[in-house]
Amino acid sequence: MMWLVYDQLWAAPAGVQMKKTFISSLRLLARLAREPLAKDQRIAIERTYSLRETIDANFDRVRALGDSVLFEFGPSRQQDLAVRDRIRRWQPQLRLLFLTRIALLKYRLGRPGFELPEAVRIAQQAFDDELAKALDGMADRMEGKAHGVRENVAPGFTPVLLEVSLKRLEQTTLTCCPDLPEEALEAPLQSFLPLSRRIEGLTSTLDQGI
Repeated sequence: MMWLVYDQLWAAPAGVQMKKTFISSLRLLARLAREPLAKDQRIAIERTYSLRETIDANFDRVRALGDSVLFEFGPSRQQDLAVRDRIRRWQPQLRLLFLTRIALLKYRLGRPGFELPEAVRIAQQAFDDELAKALDGMADRMEGKAHGVRENVAPGFTPVLLEVSLKRLEQTTLTCCPDLPEEALEAPLQSFLPLSRRIEGLTSTLDQGI
């Protein structure tokens, strides 16, 4: 019965579906990094919530498909098992990246108590744009696209651009209030920089793995 269900009736090998779903998560997280795109905050919040729900569902689907791969015995079994092992290593990193991005969303949305100075807000948007490009680049490479989504940028160079963008964000944040050292910044900004640094570190590690 297992052979009949997984090798004969399954629409596509679970390994293939697992890879596609993981790639979908990368692209959806890239879209989430660019949000909010709508000026109406109610619409922006609804859109980000919808993306969060879809990404969460994808994480569960990847885990379930990973279990299904074990029951498939076609000619691509060894390759599918190798893909499964890699994605199972990458999934926790992507989930942590997702959760950190969720924590930073309140700054992008300008929620009460998390408003940023205008210069910092612009720097954060530039950082988030680089994050989105890095995630799309990973998805492209997993799909076998040679040069990712960015023209004239060598594969693997996008995380360097993200690091440069982080340094600009740090400098802008620390100079927005020149009379105060970093440790004296008000609480929202104190958590803002560590979260941004965490995003950059997770993205670089994931990009290297992929």
